[in-house]
Amino acid sequence: TLVSSRSLSPSGFTRRASTAQRRTHLSASPPAARPPSSTMKPTGRVLVYTRVRPPKGPERKDGLVVTASATEVAVADKNDRDPRTFPCDGAFAMDASQEDVFEQVGQPILDSVLEGYNGCVLAYGQTGSGKTHTLLNPGESVADSGLVPRLAAALFFTIGQDVGSVYVVRVSFFQIYNEQVDDLLKPVGNHNLKIKPNEKGGMDVDGATQVRVSSPAALMQLFNQGRKNLIYAETRMNKSSSRSHAVFQLVVDRRPRILDGGGEGGADAAGAAGAAGSEDAEVETTQVTGKLTLVDLAGSERVKRSGADSDLSGVRFKEAVNINTSLLGLGSVMKALGDKAKFVPYRDSKLTLLLQDSLGGNCRTALVVCASPAAADHSETSGTLEFGQRAMKVAVDAQVNAGKVLLSAAQLAADLEEALKMR
Repeated sequence: TLVSSRSLSPSGFTRRASTAQRRTHLSASPPAARPPSSTMKPTGRVLVYTRVRPPKGPERKDGLVVTASATEVAVADKNDRDPRTFPCDGAFAMDASQEDVFEQVGQPILDSVLEGYNGCVLAYGQTGSGKTHTLLNPGESVADSGLVPRLAAALFFTIGQDVGSVYVVRVSFFQIYNEQVDDLLKPVGNHNLKIKPNEKGGMDVDGATQVRVSSPAALMQLFNQGRKNLIYAETRMNKSSSRSHAVFQLVVDRRPRILDGGGEGGADAAGAAGAAGSEDAEVETTQVTGKLTLVDLAGSERVKRSGADSDLSGVRFKEAVNINTSLLGLGSVMKALGDKAKFVPYRDSKLTLLLQDSLGGNCRTALVVCASPAAADHSETSGTLEFGQRAMKVAVDAQVNAGKVLLSAAQLAADLEEALKMR
């Protein structure tokens, strides 16, 4: 695996990547297409993984109703009939580690993004089922770190090894709260943003802050800054319940490093120097762009169980209604796509509108279904796993996002200067 316990922290990772760079020789040819991860599965549909969280306090005494094997989850029947089984692409039992999830879900999606595909990971489940822990947990220890910090480390470790390519990484972070899109990187004055179609057929958040980063430390600084602006609240079911859908996005551009002034790579320093020295020099090359979207969906909840209906201010109740409505809309979109319906109700909520290209579009999408093993959550767990079954019927058609770019003399000079530092 790309990420070890010693390389996950930004400082330790940076030292490791620098050592790898010094040992890597410059290639005389453009970088080859990145081979798919060995764990990559067929990507003609949404891939669904199930994670069962460990039991809390008295739950074990009250009885556990969920068991997980390699590619199947079983839920015990209340009337002692045969357990109901739910197949999936991968199942993580209660003792599964964060690294297990990263290796099976996160790394293959990151590999795809570096090849120029769009990738998306969604975490779905009832409140308190472990979604935020799986995706966004910064982790007091390496073992607890969720997908985001592991992806940050793996991304820049890969960039550090690939001296034959030039990368540009940009970060965005926003939330959908009560059907309103708010910028988490610029929380003051950047509220109620519009979702608009882009020229590639996908959807963008118009006006959302996008910051270029060049290290895992810089990426994690922005991530932690944005997390402080996410809306959480204590309910009867969860001491830190997400009250919004959190969306973290990385856009990665990759192109060959031009070293001979002739386009598409090379190692002729004299040629590159000559091209860079000409003010009118321009070189055409191919650039691929991958977008990685991580979505921590707010948890579905029954307002009586969560206590939202007893909040005198009405805030918790309004939040619960909006969360459940948007998740219902997501379920309707999944069903329509799975049934290959002529009309798909993307515009019924901001969430489904934003995820239009991730659901059944130009994207390699993985859904992590997070489930509680507790007997008290039997109904919610069954409903969550049923949602996963519908998602497995949703087809996707991911395409590499590639295009031609013209590099100026200044960019050619920068390519050469950076390459000489890496020798």
